[in-house]
Amino acid sequence: MMLRIILSVVKFELARSLTAGRIGIWLLLVLFPVALVGTLRLNEVPQNSAEAWGIMLYFLVPEVVCLLGLLLWATPVVSTEIEGQTWSYLALRPSGRREVILGKYLTAVVWSFSATVVSSTLSVVLMGDAGGLRLWFVMCVLSGLSALAHASLYLLIGLLFYRRTIVTAVFYTGAVEYGLSFVPAVANKLTINYRLRGLLSNWMDWENARSAAERVFGSEPTIVHLSVLVTMTVVLLVASLAKVSLSEYPTQQEG
Repeated sequence: MMLRIILSVVKFELARSLTAGRIGIWLLLVLFPVALVGTLRLNEVPQNSAEAWGIMLYFLVPEVVCLLGLLLWATPVVSTEIEGQTWSYLALRPSGRREVILGKYLTAVVWSFSATVVSSTLSVVLMGDAGGLRLWFVMCVLSGLSALAHASLYLLIGLLFYRRTIVTAVFYTGAVEYGLSFVPAVANKLTINYRLRGLLSNWMDWENARSAAERVFGSEPTIVHLSVLVTMTVVLLVASLAKVSLSEYPTQQEG
């Protein structure tokens, strides 16, 4: 029953998202890495190796395109309902809140992941010999993991800071996921991007990159990175469901 309701929410949200504005944003996210890779190819900018191209694509797609998409689709889960004056109806049914939140979470994952897959595909094709099927597959998997993990994080941020949700999410992303994750300390191992970079170096066998910046790319086994990512995602989702079940959010008139 719960799964059917969640899927109904996903279907409704996807249909509601098929507007000119949102499709335009999706296309911009797709074309941003493609345009950069294409420009470098056309201008014959030298790259040291296929590893350099791959690292560039990783930062462009799983870490930039994916997160930008999730900022737009996962973060405002409550604020959009409050602005649309529909949250009061959801609040009357405690179970309905959880289904809607999970449905919005999956919708955000689908939108962002689809953009990363298309962008990765086009970029790898443009890379030619520097790309390849292996790089494409790894980018798609990392983008999926990034979408699942970061969406759960932005979901919780949207529930905790529903008044200034985008500003808070952008600040957290810049300070932690793009700042702390590059600091060679124990704290950076608690970030999602650190784990994704560890999986990248493991799956692509990029020992040169890891040896040059071990504390940035990580040296733990693949199972450790995956376990941490799954644990973080589950904990964040559980925290989000607990938050939405126990909290009372104002209507637009009350805000």
